[in-house]
Amino acid sequence: MKVRTKTGRIVHIEIQVEPMRDMAKRLSFYKSKLIVSQIGKGDPYGKIRPVICVCITSRPLFPEAGEYLNRFFFHNPANGLRFKDIPEEIYTLELSKVPHASDGSPLWGWMKFLSSKTKEEFEMIAKGNPEIRKATDSLYELSQDDKVRAEYEVREKAWRDRVSAMDDSERRGVERGIEQTARKALTKGYTLEQVCDITGLDVETVARLTD
Repeated sequence: MKVRTKTGRIVHIEIQVEPMRDMAKRLSFYKSKLIVSQIGKGDPYGKIRPVICVCITSRPLFPEAGEYLNRFFFHNPANGLRFKDIPEEIYTLELSKVPHASDGSPLWGWMKFLSSKTKEEFEMIAKGNPEIRKATDSLYELSQDDKVRAEYEVREKAWRDRVSAMDDSERRGVERGIEQTARKALTKGYTLEQVCDITGLDVETVARLTD
């Protein structure tokens, strides 16, 4: 989702449910496109407004860190000096690290809202928070809209098909790699039994590779 604030800042928000390869490169790519697209031929660089990327993930991006919010800027690691005029920032939010009890941050409620799955959970988070109450009510209205629900189901099916295709592709790649290893072992004089021990393939499969 792309949002432009009243001050002109551009915010790119995405939520990743499944792990995605090259996430850092993906964020950098979209961030760069949003910067470059702001000016045309002959436009001054001063026209460029800050671009903020917000990436929300259901799985940990940085297992070594305990914080669920991380902010990234351009800075000099030697002295911590931040290059403030560079118009790009990245925020990562990891739902799996959000504590069950409130940590006092306004962000905690929204993170719990995003990770909620049942009506009871939504109601608990919305209680006492007018902004989240409004978001929850809007979510209920959308869930009752047949057209919106149908569009969601189409997107969900497309995503499942994509994940399934990726899994099949990866599995076929692994299988081809194992078969290549078996063939190489056979050409080097290993017995069928030895190749089976190395690759985990059964004798019939290894035997077919000799045909």
